[in-house]
Amino acid sequence: MDIFSRLFTPGAHGHGPTDEFLHAYSSHPQYFLSQPFLWKVQFDDTRHLVSSINTTISKNPDEAWRANTSPENYIDSTGNVLVARSVTVPNENTQFDVVGGENLGGFLPGYAVNKRVDFLAKNLVINFFETEIDIEHLFFRPWMVALGIDGLMMRDLLCPVVTLLQYNNRGQIRKGYQFIDVFPTNVEGYTVNHNNTDFVEKSVTFAFKNYRPWGQRAIPGSGASGSGDVPFVGPPEPGRRG
Repeated sequence: MDIFSRLFTPGAHGHGPTDEFLHAYSSHPQYFLSQPFLWKVQFDDTRHLVSSINTTISKNPDEAWRANTSPENYIDSTGNVLVARSVTVPNENTQFDVVGGENLGGFLPGYAVNKRVDFLAKNLVINFFETEIDIEHLFFRPWMVALGIDGLMMRDLLCPVVTLLQYNNRGQIRKGYQFIDVFPTNVEGYTVNHNNTDFVEKSVTFAFKNYRPWGQRAIPGSGASGSGDVPFVGPPEPGRRG
């Protein structure tokens, strides 16, 4: 039997292996394809963070920056969510060195760990959609200005937990990550023009103390607790209220 016949020979359910394989993508959750733009970003306790940002900036009378909004204002019952267009999850890197003498009589030298990449090199990059309320200028840039004044000595300028959740095409959580003790390190500039371009994205780079896959137990000493199911907060379906 040739390969074409084997692929389309009916099985126990009257379908060939190819039909069953393709059918699984619309009927079995483990095959559901996630939509890459459905990255929901949650910043914990940002209203307290906004107060700390403005208190710190006010120490310098020449600074006019102020935090006038927070990510929590983008998540409410109307379906407004802070959505990331793309997320760059940090890399993990361990450096090794050759150990042993130079003349080993033909034997290969051994290897040992030199160091693991430090947390400042593990950058989290999030590209946010530009909206009418400019969260990049009204929250993230003032946050960086405040860090430039008090630095990391001011623990209130750290966001305790940032959660990234990705949803599948049925509005169910596919996967996610939680980042501990987060603070911004870079806000990219951008060009504004009158050309026909895509939606404007704002790229913000963050550093953090640690991170873990969403849903795992809390990181010891982080103060973050494990999470249960978090439904996607989106706009109401047509014909439905609330």
